[in-house]
Amino acid sequence: MRAGLLALALLAPALCAAQSAAQRLDSLAAEAQERGLDLFPHGEVYSRGAGPRQDRLEFTFTAEHRERQRELQRWILKGLDGIPTAELGPSEKLTHELLAWRARESLQWLSYPFHQHSLFTQFGVVYGLVRLVGQQPFRHEDDYRAWFRRLSRYPALMDALAQVLREGRDAGITTPRVLVERTLGQLDALESQMSLWQPVRNFPEGMDAAARARIEAEYRKLLAEEIFPAVRKLAAFVRSDYLPHARTTDGFGALPGGADMYRWAVRSETTTDMTPHEIHRLGLKEVKRVQASFLAASARAGFTGTMKEFGAWLQSKPENYPFTSPQEVIEHLNRLHARIVPQMPKLFARLPKAGFAIRLTDPAIAGSTPAQYYWPTDDGRPGIFAMPVVNPRQTSTFGLAALLAHEGMPGHHLESLKFELKAPEFRRRLSITAFSEGWALYAESLGQELGLYDEPFELMGRYSFELFRACRLVVDTGLHSRGWSRQRAIRYMVDECASRPGGATSEVLRYMVWPGQALTYKIGELTILELREKAEKRLGARFDIRAFHETVLGEGPVPLNMLRQRVEAWIEAQQAK
Repeated sequence: MRAGLLALALLAPALCAAQSAAQRLDSLAAEAQERGLDLFPHGEVYSRGAGPRQDRLEFTFTAEHRERQRELQRWILKGLDGIPTAELGPSEKLTHELLAWRARESLQWLSYPFHQHSLFTQFGVVYGLVRLVGQQPFRHEDDYRAWFRRLSRYPALMDALAQVLREGRDAGITTPRVLVERTLGQLDALESQMSLWQPVRNFPEGMDAAARARIEAEYRKLLAEEIFPAVRKLAAFVRSDYLPHARTTDGFGALPGGADMYRWAVRSETTTDMTPHEIHRLGLKEVKRVQASFLAASARAGFTGTMKEFGAWLQSKPENYPFTSPQEVIEHLNRLHARIVPQMPKLFARLPKAGFAIRLTDPAIAGSTPAQYYWPTDDGRPGIFAMPVVNPRQTSTFGLAALLAHEGMPGHHLESLKFELKAPEFRRRLSITAFSEGWALYAESLGQELGLYDEPFELMGRYSFELFRACRLVVDTGLHSRGWSRQRAIRYMVDECASRPGGATSEVLRYMVWPGQALTYKIGELTILELREKAEKRLGARFDIRAFHETVLGEGPVPLNMLRQRVEAWIEAQQAK
């Protein structure tokens, strides 16, 4: 046996040399993907569906795990160093560049204590658990056993989470008190929510009564004796040991090293070299520009007041609130989707093969979660637009057309074309927020070319969404780099962005959790619009909108500087024809 291993070791360099650079790159990318899923096994359920890791749970925020993450990224970069890019084709060079970019970004993120700040927030442990149980496969008894093994790790995970919170507290890196209090409310409500009970409320049809009774009894015991006591233990720790030390400031600028953390977050999230100051000035300019378009459309719809008065005007018209049940909201969105689909070939040469569905967000998180799109999976689950509806009678039709254009087609669901790439799996799974959210905001503007905004009221909705994203540029940078309080940020959104106080509050709390992410929508959209304008100007009558969109989406998500290079190369190629 030892002789065989020695022979393989001696042969390894020769075998490696026999492979082409492209083959070695494919092997590296494939192994990196598998090692990444070993580190983050929940990602397998979200991307592939059922798989060998569906019973695993990693404590991704501990010092030990973060070092394993660093080791993986260093291994990737070392492997890339040994692959000469001169021997690669264009798509393979992009794979090489993206692997290196992602590894370097991960290493830089791991050099900052973001995890100590954002673990116990409304997008933390409760949100993650509810989302996971909603995606976990439950096809047969083996799947239930896998879920039991995974869930049984949660008490230890909560203990590890408490330890990281202690470390952050001692280092002066704490979560704002208002966020901690809200998350405690989520934690307290978890036992009474139906989300965790769904696996035993919706058994697969082929499971017999005896198996159902046995599984339900074991599951109830696991929840009652292990999970819920662990939840109560974490809540008690947070109330007694963490909440009294939680900070009363709002922005990252108040944290030790927070200014540097925010500058890096801005660069990383936007994939540009723009500074917070530059983005703040751009935001103020964009707010004024979009306000003019919004007010012009509003006048045609009968509204002649100020931005601050818009919410009251909207609420004064009962016809804007026609829904009496959550399902009616979904039906309305499905009717809008049916209007979009026949128009898509005008703007796009290809449509995704993956299915698309519009569903309600789990009630357990609907009150604290925005509308979201979940990617399709390899096992046949469609792309899902999850719509939160807390009170249907308070849900307006205003803006729903633009929201669907963003989350469905031609927005995020059209991006699922990336799953059809003939490229390594990591590129099909890659998520780059500036690209993705920039595309989805750009897609909202395409609603005009698709006939979604023929009525002034619908056009108002489209501009209100764009204005909302422009305001994010001002508010996110205001909070984290200019010392704004959340009250000032909320007031700005109400006064300048036509936001209602409740919605503005939820948004500002989100920016406090996730600095820089809110900037990506407008920065990405403006980049795509700039590139389209450049292509239209330089190509004139030869400009083909379908070919332009294929160029933007055709290689999957990329950082904005790479997107710029790709589109400019396409323009030059068209001019040379």
